[in-house]
Amino acid sequence: MLFQVAYVSLSRLPLDENTLSEILEASQRNNARDEITGVLMYHDEIFFQVLEGEKSAVENCYYKRICHDPRHKSLSLMWADMVDSRTFPDWAMGYVGPDEVGRYTKSSFQSLSHLQSAEVVVANTNGVALELARSVFSDFNKGR
Repeated sequence: MLFQVAYVSLSRLPLDENTLSEILEASQRNNARDEITGVLMYHDEIFFQVLEGEKSAVENCYYKRICHDPRHKSLSLMWADMVDSRTFPDWAMGYVGPDEVGRYTKSSFQSLSHLQSAEVVVANTNGVALELARSVFSDFNKGR
């Protein structure tokens, strides 16, 4: 069994593409090291993130790093539960947002635009994290 959390928070300041790229690259490094996968969305100074992996690793990431990160405030935990499988198994940290970050980073960030597709099939029968991600992605796209 794996553990998943999903949360939203507010950025203390608007983030430019370079700063966002730095956050994503650090997240990818840390998550790969800790065997955490997930997705990060950012739009209009709002963060949404799903983290998944071994319970202790995800809790350490969320409660020790994220909750104490001074770049955001008003964290709200939307989902926390055990799941049978990963929803985002291929992403140490996938990213979606209206801002193009690829030109500011050496890493490639996969597009999550396929979240709009009803064809996405996930082995995780719970699917709460995927539905939250789809909903947030849809809301972010309305704001473009």
